[in-house]
Amino acid sequence: MFKTNTQVWFDKNYFKDKEENIDIKKEDIRNVLGGRSNLYGSLKIEGFTKLISINLTKLKLTSLEIIDCPQLTEVELSELIKLESLFVKCPRLTKLDCSRSQLIELTDLDVSNLIELNCSNTSIKKLSLNLCPDIIRLNCSNNNKLINLDVSNCFKLKFLDCSQSKLTKLDLRNCPESIEVIKPPDCVITRKREKEKNILIIGCTGSGKSTLANVLTGTEDFKESEYDVSKTKCFQKGVFEWEGTKYCAIDTIGVGNTKLSIKLASNRIAEGVYSIPEGISQVLLVVGKNFTDEINTLGLFESDIFGYTTIVRTKFSNFKNRDICEKNKEKLCGESETNAIIIKSCKGIIYVDNPPIKILDDSDDDDDKEANIRINKKKREKSRIILLDHLKEVCQEEVLHMGFNVSTNNVTLTNKVNTQSEKLKEKEERNEIGWEKRREKLKSKSIEELLVKPENNSKVESEVSQFQQDEKQNKLENSRVDQDNHVLLPLKMGSFI
Repeated sequence: MFKTNTQVWFDKNYFKDKEENIDIKKEDIRNVLGGRSNLYGSLKIEGFTKLISINLTKLKLTSLEIIDCPQLTEVELSELIKLESLFVKCPRLTKLDCSRSQLIELTDLDVSNLIELNCSNTSIKKLSLNLCPDIIRLNCSNNNKLINLDVSNCFKLKFLDCSQSKLTKLDLRNCPESIEVIKPPDCVITRKREKEKNILIIGCTGSGKSTLANVLTGTEDFKESEYDVSKTKCFQKGVFEWEGTKYCAIDTIGVGNTKLSIKLASNRIAEGVYSIPEGISQVLLVVGKNFTDEINTLGLFESDIFGYTTIVRTKFSNFKNRDICEKNKEKLCGESETNAIIIKSCKGIIYVDNPPIKILDDSDDDDDKEANIRINKKKREKSRIILLDHLKEVCQEEVLHMGFNVSTNNVTLTNKVNTQSEKLKEKEERNEIGWEKRREKLKSKSIEELLVKPENNSKVESEVSQFQQDEKQNKLENSRVDQDNHVLLPLKMGSFI
């Protein structure tokens, strides 16, 4: 049986500057190598400059990466029954078939031109297509483990088959109204756009991001780590309500000490970005005890993101004492000029303490453990009130709109007044109603004056002309205002990894 290094064999037989088609079938491998030979383990197909199509059939690969093949348009992975991990980053790819495999998770697709995806009959639990904005057809049927599907950035999706899955809810608010959907009977579809304030949470591994997300949402839905090891492997959302306002917390992967490669980390942060096309109301930059080191690790010093960011200092036992918090802030500013500039540029620094409420230490007796849990819960509740009161103050109508540049691996932030907001809609409606009333008044006045005094014709024409000029000038000024509200703020993706 052929079990030598699959990557070495592939690199010997396929040339990056020559291949236009890669077609490997189990039968071909056996004809060449004899016996019951096959391709096992991991394979990376990278940097094939002329490659147009890939067809892999009945191989026993467990991991596959297809990267930087600029001419690649079609990939068919038929019956790769051992395949558990797939990473694709080829911007011109339009069709991908990875059905009938053992894929557990498909959240690493970075295929901006993908139009059609077939991932039916797999073991996928989570499916995210936020880096595939042009997708039109999606077949993820017969996935009896699928519990999470994110198509937040799929504005062109026309057909979706998620039947025979375990989906209980499906958010199609950003998909076309005419989309054809085949779904499980108990799956609830959300189509109505509800106004939510999106809160993006970023920070280093071990800083307490996921714990903060749980405290904010009042849940235990986000995985918390006891040690400085990242438990968050992809972004996660949680919706909650506070004093009549709906919020959505988005927890991203931790920076540093993560087992993910740079490419995978970039992709998963970008997915979180693209999952909120309606914009971000506030960024929470979470830092633990090593403020200066964590800020340097994030590498955000030259970014303009701080004008839209609140720093959250976690694991601060004296968080309820304002004088001590203020002294700590002064101390941090005194440690370096970088710290001082960042703290003064942001929307403030909030101090909280979110101790664990799942205590695994068996050395304490049950009564002591229960008492500690009650104390920790009260601290978290107080921290939550402090955070939400602050968010209520800083989350205004202005939002950040984010994008991802595939060629440079950069995130771009756009400071833009949210055109979806109710206030702007009301303003536009009032403006239009005002012009309509003036138009009707002028019309009735013109008719009346012409009936009574026909010689006033030239005067009426003058008034109509002036009205048209005023209306034209108003539209021009509105257009200029809208253009002025777009300011690009570069944020290097490399800063997160």
